[in-house]
Amino acid sequence: MLKNFYYTFILLFLTLSCQKDDPTPTPEAINLTLSVYVPQTGGVNLKATYTGLDLNNILESGFLLSNQPVPTLNNSIIIQSKITGNQLENTINTDLVYNGEYFVRAYIKVADTEIYYSDEQSFISLGSIIPIIKEVPQQAHILDTISISGNYFTTKTNYIKVSLGGESSRIIYSNDSIIKCIVPVTLKSFNPTIEVKIYEKKVTFNGFSLFNPEISSISSLSGTFRDELIINGGHFDFEKSRNKVYFGNAEATITYADRNTLKVLVPDDLESSSEQIKVSAQLQENSFSNNFKLIAPKINFVEKNVFANQSVVIQGANFHPLKDKNFIYFEEAKANISFGDTQNLNTKVPFGAFPRRKAIVKIQLLDLIVEYEVELNIQDKWIMISNNLPFRFYRGINNAVVANNTAYVIAPSKDLFDDNYYLWKFNPNNFSWEKSTIPFSIKWSGVAEANMDKLFVYTADSNNSFWEYNPVTQQWKQLPKYPGARRDYATHFSINKEIYLGMGADFEPYTRITYGDFYKYSPDTNTWTQIADFTYQNYFLRTETSTFTINNIAYVGNGATNTGMVDYWSYHPNTNEWIRIVNFKDSRKNTASFELNGFGYVTGGNPTGGSNTKDCWKYNPLSNIWTKIDDIGHIERGGHFSFSLNGKAYVGGGGIYDSGGSNGYDFYEYKP
Repeated sequence: MLKNFYYTFILLFLTLSCQKDDPTPTPEAINLTLSVYVPQTGGVNLKATYTGLDLNNILESGFLLSNQPVPTLNNSIIIQSKITGNQLENTINTDLVYNGEYFVRAYIKVADTEIYYSDEQSFISLGSIIPIIKEVPQQAHILDTISISGNYFTTKTNYIKVSLGGESSRIIYSNDSIIKCIVPVTLKSFNPTIEVKIYEKKVTFNGFSLFNPEISSISSLSGTFRDELIINGGHFDFEKSRNKVYFGNAEATITYADRNTLKVLVPDDLESSSEQIKVSAQLQENSFSNNFKLIAPKINFVEKNVFANQSVVIQGANFHPLKDKNFIYFEEAKANISFGDTQNLNTKVPFGAFPRRKAIVKIQLLDLIVEYEVELNIQDKWIMISNNLPFRFYRGINNAVVANNTAYVIAPSKDLFDDNYYLWKFNPNNFSWEKSTIPFSIKWSGVAEANMDKLFVYTADSNNSFWEYNPVTQQWKQLPKYPGARRDYATHFSINKEIYLGMGADFEPYTRITYGDFYKYSPDTNTWTQIADFTYQNYFLRTETSTFTINNIAYVGNGATNTGMVDYWSYHPNTNEWIRIVNFKDSRKNTASFELNGFGYVTGGNPTGGSNTKDCWKYNPLSNIWTKIDDIGHIERGGHFSFSLNGKAYVGGGGIYDSGGSNGYDFYEYKP
């Protein structure tokens, strides 16, 4: 029978080849004739005809197939076949190796010792017949065992190759009609083509696919980072790594997996507070109908009274566990977070613009923004009110001035391609600046001064031009030119509504010229008058000094170019004399100065041979003492401007690096 064909060639050969061949008596009265036919489709057809033997005496009949000549019952595959009439037939469709040579004989067994054989024939095989796939499960999971049903398979698994989408499958059992194999874990497609190859003859099948994962419910659709959610459904993979869960584009960590359940952690890198949950399994993706919602952070407590740069702890809930994912703002100023967790964020109050001297604390987490219900009080004496001055001021028209209770600055605009100078008018109500043009040219070393009512400008050009601005009429008028030699960075102040200009230096000659002479302009007479020279060390360069006036006495100092220039002086108009006061802290230049409530102030600058500073010094004319007060913010500066107005002082601009190479656009207010 056909099934006998499935014994292994190798086992039979090793077992039987050592036995003695059966005797082969062939009486002349018996004739056994063999024919062999090899179809183009594979397999082999065997047919034998006999004469001279009584059918009732036959115990067994069939064919002997071997890959060695002279097949016998002891060295061949026995293919038993029933005799019909005087013929026996059989077809071998499987287990034939392509291009292999086989030897065949028909046999009839009458008794154990009486066997009749046909002549031997050989053939070259075209291989087994092409296998046929009849049925494959429509769906399965990765690593499931599937059964492929069909025809012309083989028991010899080493001659079978099954692949799904080109990925090899492990075969665990086979016979002539069933192959059981494993869905490979290396699949690249959820609906692969199945290919069965037996003895190099192959057949393909389409219509198989992996199960599509399903999401039936999620334990919670709201939560915060690293919360564990349970996803219920079906057709997940029992191996965690072969599942993927996404909240939007953010992949979640899977802590547990089976066919119907996934446990995941809300990922740290969510892109928004509302994200769709997607499950990827069995090489397919499915999404849940409702989005996951992130719980908004909450601020429970922040210390109310604070200073800029003070360390504070923001207490609350539902903060991001990674500190850099939280964004803290005091008003519009962003704060840096030093460390934190989901309930506490440690930060410092930024040196931001707090024009109200109050701050609302905000936390932004993704697209969620929450505010603390209590406003903070910023208690600094010096406080930044703006970080966006519309002009650049560095060693510009020396200092700012106040005329008709209005502050003015002469400076170029922030546009680096515009070198024209403009008049900038300060509005203390909203800290804005109004720009207007100037009807004359002015040198970078010109100076401005005011006598409470009007503003005066010395242009420092070759004509020694001198101009007046009337804040009431908003008109400019040219006045008599400055009578002294042309100079850069003249020292200037005002006493009793008269304007004083002197000192400075001429930088235009190859060898500069320093000056100590001084002149006074009287608006009532529209004339200039020379006053006492400033004679202390005039052979040293001394420009860009700081000045302020208290009780009709002017104070002049700084502008130092050597370490000995710590001297500070007072000018007394009644006696027309310069009187030295207590020395300043050090020798420095590029300072700014102002008077407020009967005290003089010097800000910033850089000591001789040193770097810019951010300190502020207060002079008491009654005690003749300098006292250091609060620093101006956190940025060292020099060549800046300052003024006092309505009981407050203001400082801004300047060079904010030690090199003086960058313009500062921040603006501070001082409230004693």
